[in-house]
Amino acid sequence: MAHYRAYLLDQYHHVISVAHLQCADEQEARERAEQLVDVNDVELWQLDRRIAVFEAVTSRTSKSAAKVRPRRPPDE
Repeated sequence: MAHYRAYLLDQYHHVISVAHLQCADEQEARERAEQLVDVNDVELWQLDRRIAVFEAVTSRTSKSAAKVRPRRPPDE
């Protein structure tokens, strides 16, 4: 069994919690880390190697909304 860490991130990408995972392989670690995604993004690590980032739906929505700027009416 290999040791992995899943970090739950706040909206500023600061670590707010960590889950220690003992998994048979990387695929199992990915599946378990993805299950931790709720309203926070999750990063999966093994030692100093970042394996994956799983984004929360609310996180993706707020990032998309932040990029969309309201259109200004044309000058008259």
